[in-house]
Amino acid sequence: MLLRSRVALITAAIVALAIASISTVTYVATQHNLRAQLDETLLGGWPPPGAQDPALPKPDWADLCRAVNQGRPLQRFLEGVQLLKADGTTCSPAGVDSVVLEPSDRTARTVTLRDGYTQSGTPVRVLLGPAGDGNVVAISRSLAEVASTLTGLRTVLIVVSVLGAALAAAAALLLTRRTLEPMARLTAAAEEIARTQDLELPVAVSGRDEVGRMGRAFAAMTGALAESRRRQRALVADAAHELRTPLTSLRTNIDLLARSEHTGRPLADGQRARMVDRLQVQAVELGDLVTELVVLARDEHELEHTDVAMAVVVRRAVRRASSRARDHTFDVGNAEWSARGDAGALERMVLNLLDNAIKFSPAGSVVTVRSAPGRISVADEGSGVAPADRGPAFERFWRAPAARALPGSGLGLAIVADTAAAHGGRARFEDPPDGRGALVVVELPPAGIRADETGSPQP
Repeated sequence: MLLRSRVALITAAIVALAIASISTVTYVATQHNLRAQLDETLLGGWPPPGAQDPALPKPDWADLCRAVNQGRPLQRFLEGVQLLKADGTTCSPAGVDSVVLEPSDRTARTVTLRDGYTQSGTPVRVLLGPAGDGNVVAISRSLAEVASTLTGLRTVLIVVSVLGAALAAAAALLLTRRTLEPMARLTAAAEEIARTQDLELPVAVSGRDEVGRMGRAFAAMTGALAESRRRQRALVADAAHELRTPLTSLRTNIDLLARSEHTGRPLADGQRARMVDRLQVQAVELGDLVTELVVLARDEHELEHTDVAMAVVVRRAVRRASSRARDHTFDVGNAEWSARGDAGALERMVLNLLDNAIKFSPAGSVVTVRSAPGRISVADEGSGVAPADRGPAFERFWRAPAARALPGSGLGLAIVADTAAAHGGRARFEDPPDGRGALVVVELPPAGIRADETGSPQP
């Protein structure tokens, strides 16, 4: 059963239950009121005509019965009045459907009310009261009007209940259909995306209710997945292009060595040594390229989110960089502060900045490292970066024309930018204070500080 059908059915059941409850209470209350009014009418007629004035002598009920039977005017006062004598005989007006009296009615010494039946089986309300000399007077009123009123009321309540439940079901079905229409569109879009694998299909859901929020969340999710797929495809395409060159060179050198061995014409010792050295360098470059590709392919959700001591991260990165660049001097200013993120990724980010500075600065130069709350900067004494190249320098596999002859894959600064963005920060070039070399700055929100949409740290 569809959701809207279930909601309509449940709503109709609840409304029907509510109407039935109200109808039952109405019926019972009306029945009670009608019977109470009838009882008041009976009690208002007590004592019967001829016995209202205590100063007058008690009437001779036998004479009254004879008078009634003879058609005298007293009959209109005695309609529904019946006398139960002490000897067990009864007296009632002629032509009146008398009440069936029980033997226990003879002992009535106080005014009592009970239900009873007439000789023809008509239900009546009976008032029993003492009439002196051991006699008992029974005054009855028919319950037919009460029953007729209750029957009509019951019919009306049943019709109202059925119509109310039907109208509630129809209204609930219409309302749920209109309410769930955005969900139906969202479901259709999800099914179309699952069928075509096209994450860029539009999801037209509006509104500020739960369905609208779910639609916007679904659209944001598909947008993020589409962007992730686009980036993955771009990474694979760029990686295939970049891997082709070192693999081709590596294969060429290996083929030359293999051919020299198979043809029996070995290479000269110097030529062979140079070729082996090139193979080693190319293997290292290829390994570094694969490592950087693996880092770029990591999803930011795979990163840890703990408080990281940035002073420790910077010290470790400087120690690793200095062990590979003995001919460079490192000027380090390292303050104690913490950032929320992944310690390994942050250390690789700082190490890439240092390796980049080492590669583009001459031997014997100074690499300046400064770390303060929310900011890490690395400056070198190289040729610097042209203002027009500062933005593209953070793109994957981009290399400046002057740097294409140097070793590297063009992924170092891209990893820096991606890592900074994954930690709520950003990376950029700034003009160095003395105008020499390049100055790269990474801004990260300290622990306990969130980043706004622009990436700037905010309290």
